[in-house]
Amino acid sequence: MIAFLMRMISYSAVTANGSINVLGYDSFYHMRRILYTAVNFPQPLNFDSYINYPNGFEVGWPPLFDFLGALLANILGGGHPSLYTTEFAGALLPVLLGVLAIIPLYIAAASVFDRKTALLGALIFAVIPAHVYISRFGAVDHHVAETLLSTSAYACFLLALKWAREGSLSLASLKTISSEKKLIKSLALAGVSGLFFALLIYTWIGAPVFVSFIVFYAFIQTTLDLKAGKSSAYLLICSTVTLLATLIFTIPLSAESLRPGLEMSAMYVSWFQVFYMLIMIAGTLILWGFSLYISKKDLDWKYYPAALILVSVAGLLSLRIFSAESYSFIIEGMNFFLGKGEYIGTISEALPMFLTAQGKLTFSPVLGSLGLCFLSTLGGFFLLGLEWKGEKAKPEGVFFLLWSVFFAYLTLSQRRFSYLFAVNVSILTSYFLWVLLQSFNFETEVRKLVKSGSISEKNTVPALKAGKEVKSKTKSKSKTNNSSVSKNNSQPDYFKIVSSLILLGLVFIPCTWAGLAFAKDQGVIDPVWKDSLTWLGTSSPETSYYLDPSGTPEYGVLSWWDYGNWIVYQAKRPAVSNNFQTGVDDSAHFFTTASEEEAKAIMEKLKVKYVITDNLMAGGKFGSIVELAGGDISKYLNVQTVSGNGGFRTVATAKKEYTETEIYKLQQLDGSNLGNLRLVHESTASVEDNDTTGDVKIFEFVPGARLSGTADPGQNITATLELSSNTGRKFTYQNEVTSDKNGSFEITVPYSTENKAGGVSALSTYSLNAGGNATTSEIKVTEDDVLKGNRVEVKIPDSK
Repeated sequence: MIAFLMRMISYSAVTANGSINVLGYDSFYHMRRILYTAVNFPQPLNFDSYINYPNGFEVGWPPLFDFLGALLANILGGGHPSLYTTEFAGALLPVLLGVLAIIPLYIAAASVFDRKTALLGALIFAVIPAHVYISRFGAVDHHVAETLLSTSAYACFLLALKWAREGSLSLASLKTISSEKKLIKSLALAGVSGLFFALLIYTWIGAPVFVSFIVFYAFIQTTLDLKAGKSSAYLLICSTVTLLATLIFTIPLSAESLRPGLEMSAMYVSWFQVFYMLIMIAGTLILWGFSLYISKKDLDWKYYPAALILVSVAGLLSLRIFSAESYSFIIEGMNFFLGKGEYIGTISEALPMFLTAQGKLTFSPVLGSLGLCFLSTLGGFFLLGLEWKGEKAKPEGVFFLLWSVFFAYLTLSQRRFSYLFAVNVSILTSYFLWVLLQSFNFETEVRKLVKSGSISEKNTVPALKAGKEVKSKTKSKSKTNNSSVSKNNSQPDYFKIVSSLILLGLVFIPCTWAGLAFAKDQGVIDPVWKDSLTWLGTSSPETSYYLDPSGTPEYGVLSWWDYGNWIVYQAKRPAVSNNFQTGVDDSAHFFTTASEEEAKAIMEKLKVKYVITDNLMAGGKFGSIVELAGGDISKYLNVQTVSGNGGFRTVATAKKEYTETEIYKLQQLDGSNLGNLRLVHESTASVEDNDTTGDVKIFEFVPGARLSGTADPGQNITATLELSSNTGRKFTYQNEVTSDKNGSFEITVPYSTENKAGGVSALSTYSLNAGGNATTSEIKVTEDDVLKGNRVEVKIPDSK
């Protein structure tokens, strides 16, 4: 209930204004897939012509999360859900999945520790910010499903492992397994673990690495068993059953994918996952075979890891020779989890936990996502190391430690994985707290407190009863002394109780505070973007195939990839680049080019009709845009660290190269010096620093009217037009050319001088200035001239 309430605090913000305002970036595309699947149930959206426009894109996200959202929508909507019901179901789904994750966490903690630790760990998990953040109402993203399914798979495997060890599962015991209920349950749970792994594969494309962890653990545990002279049959049987079950359940999922033939791809649900599972099973059998050989020959246990490492390296090299594609998939996956990749460095959530984008040390991300639980987790690791040193650690304990270290590594390399590590942090924090609480005799002192309260209540009752005699308080000396001693022993130690409560408060208060902040954080699409995209959706020509994205829409919208999903879902318009990093190269080159011809060529190639910019693209995001364009930020900005009253700060000074870029001309100059892009809408003006420039600007790509004439050779000809934006802001458009050796010139201008109600309107006619002397005014340009690229003849008066 606590977990549910924590995750529903965002309800009021998400449902404001009678609509569902989903949180984040990817949530918008998940909602698009949920809507499509609900309408075409149960068919998922696998190819979308509204992203990577005009080519379209095969969606790499496995469809289970979106299928569950569509299923919930159909249940709530009686088979015919409305748009609001579908969006409500999508917003509610992460809450339900997040609350359900408490169950496997409890099972895992109880399997490794005890029920008290499991219960306290569940309570910590209910409020830990990292998980509250991804499971809030409105956070429509598959990360919450990753946590639920991976924890469920590992919890089932842990319990299966524990029962198999306790029941001495072996090949021989399989002959009489029908009489061993614990062993039957062990094998059944191993199979259920495989089912959860298969569902995880159908939820997240990176899931195979979680399956690989089973094989990695089997290698470590078998090595430890050999060193201790123990059999690893129980472990290898459980691992094999889990992997076989994963394979069996994965085959129909891969067979249902729409990829042709036997094509394999690690980026999509395909036969690659089946092939990968076969490799994992083969690896487990090799582990098993080597362990039997080492035991039979009574060889030194060190031969086991040495031989298997050599076999693994040889296998990887063989894969590179015989299946270069599969090899590249595996290496690419490894690089992803190592935090390497072409686009990883430009994604803020993929930064290392303790580093800023500038490479400086920071503690804000870990405190914001895990609170002080991170410190208690370190304490938990330390205490477990002391408790389980030598051969005291049970196999399920070794599994849990390796699982925790694995997820800790993922989190340290990419901060976004803190939602996975939150499970282990909650359990380790609970274990650490119980160790400290036991040192304070917390349970005993609480019982004393409760007991003393109940005795006090009993003793006051007789005195309050009218007409009854109060018994004599006279006691013998010996009885009085014994009573005094007993009373002292039964009195609670308030110092220990207060100390314990402070200890609990240090964990729960920061977590709850940050969790509440996450839960209440509106985090919805920026109001200025929502305003702009609402205008785009209602005022621009409607495009086809939105709910049937098999055909190619009429035109596309160009912006930075961060905003692609917003454009597709909020405005219902195709996006050149979106949060899959599709179309990024073209977008980056467009915004950084200084050549209007190159920019025009990109727009024509991509059939772009609108370009959207904002202040962040011209500011904080510009470095990422330059990086993905293959450039160096030092070419455009002079970045220096200077000292001031508040300490050191970074100052960026624009160079000439920056002021010549397309993004600067659009966002800062309103499109001046550009002949084919005109401002058609800007968001509500920002009041910060008395800035009257809109944060988000939408430009339309038009052929432009061509003002042609003659002047003296080599003269600078400047066209000027006074305009008013939709917000009432007045600005000046200018474009400049140089006449050729014959004196001829042609200036392309994108605005007409015909007034438009409610939009960007001309406040004057065009004027031309030649060489700073001769001026021609009263040049009228019609909308037809702009849209058809008509030539408008102008005459420059003789300056002599």
